[in-house]
Amino acid sequence: MDFSVQIREKGLKVTPARLSVIEVLSEGNQAFAHAELEKIFDTMDRVTLYRILNDFEYVGLVHKIVDAEGITRFALCKKSCPDKHHTDDHVHFNCQICHKMFCLDKVHEPQINLPNGFKAERLQTLIYGLCNSCNAA
Repeated sequence: MDFSVQIREKGLKVTPARLSVIEVLSEGNQAFAHAELEKIFDTMDRVTLYRILNDFEYVGLVHKIVDAEGITRFALCKKSCPDKHHTDDHVHFNCQICHKMFCLDKVHEPQINLPNGFKAERLQTLIYGLCNSCNAA
C-alpha cells in the first residue's frame, strides 16, 4: 500500500514522520495510545506525534477509540473515511491482561434504535476479555 498517495489524497504534506506513523499504525490490527507510539518513536517530539495523529484523525486516515481508563487510542481506518466523519463501524476488543486494543473489522456495531428526538453522533462498542496471546498463556 502506498501511504504517500493516501496522505497526499487527504490533502496533507507527505513527511518522513507522517510516513513512519502511518506505517506503524498499518501493522497488525491494533489501536495504539499516544504513549505507546512515543516509545516506538523515541526520537520524535511528542507534540509532533500528537499533531500527526490529530491531523490523521481530522482527515479520516485514523479513528480514535477511548478505552475504559479514558486513554485515547488511534487505529488506521481500513477504508477511506470522509473528513471529520468516520465510518469504521466495527467493534473494538480490549485485552484485560496486556491492555492492547484490537479492531475487530468483521464484527459490526449493533443497530441501536434511539427514542424520537435523539440523534447519535458516534457509537463506540468495546469488548473486554483476553486476546489470543494472553488466553494461550
